[in-house]
Amino acid sequence: MNKRSTMVITCILLLLFSLGAVAQQYSYDYKNMKMEEYNAELSKWQKRLNDANTAIAEQEAQIAQLQSEMDAADAAYADCWNKIYEAIGTDEDGYNAFVKKCKDLENAVNAFGNLSAEEMANRISELDDYDKQLAELRKNKISLGPEPYDILNRVEAALKRAREKANSASIRYSVMRGDYLWKIAKKPTIYNDPYAWIRIYSVNRDQIKNPDLIYPNQVFDIPKFARAGTYWVKRGEDLTSIAKSMGNAFTWQRLYEANKDVVGEDPNMIYPHMVLKTGN
Repeated sequence: MNKRSTMVITCILLLLFSLGAVAQQYSYDYKNMKMEEYNAELSKWQKRLNDANTAIAEQEAQIAQLQSEMDAADAAYADCWNKIYEAIGTDEDGYNAFVKKCKDLENAVNAFGNLSAEEMANRISELDDYDKQLAELRKNKISLGPEPYDILNRVEAALKRAREKANSASIRYSVMRGDYLWKIAKKPTIYNDPYAWIRIYSVNRDQIKNPDLIYPNQVFDIPKFARAGTYWVKRGEDLTSIAKSMGNAFTWQRLYEANKDVVGEDPNMIYPHMVLKTGN
């Protein structure tokens, strides 16, 4: 039922109700009502009916005006989207399909972000895959559309948070009788590489004064990834090459001063698996 029909029915019901009330009021003496009184009463209700019809007409005019404005707005909205589709080389169906891909990626990344840091660290390859998916979606011009643009920005931020969380993952290892750093580093659940003992030593210098002397029940922090502000030395690197990889080879002296307690007196004596503080 449209608005006009509703208004007409409402006015008729009000009129009938009012006439019924009048009829009840005069039912006991309508035979004695004078013609002048009857005509006056009839004129009064005729005026009310005319006023109601006038109000209905005004409402219909306003409704028609609003409908016209809404149609114009809808047409402008559709025209705007058609221009957007043309600019990004797609149509409505293609756009919606692309938006769904973006939302699917966002949901997957958000679910990954709810994992613990340790779980993330063990599934870090998935995070790399999400990075690749994001890069691939951004290659498509449709990614510049309003909704995909916002979604992919959120995905990028969520990936950054997830990687920071994964990089913070670490294992807490309690030293057992007979342990030494080489043996701990060699464990498959640690680094599966005995030469990575120096990494444990670098990170836990507050507890390890001599790398040859560790004690049962000491609890070491075993990072799984290089954390923010740290750098894991790789084979063949020196302080100059590391400083260069950070943007300025001439800052190697600053890097040395920040890590003198680990490197020692000779800045040329650095080894793979050392954990250096970068201050970044």
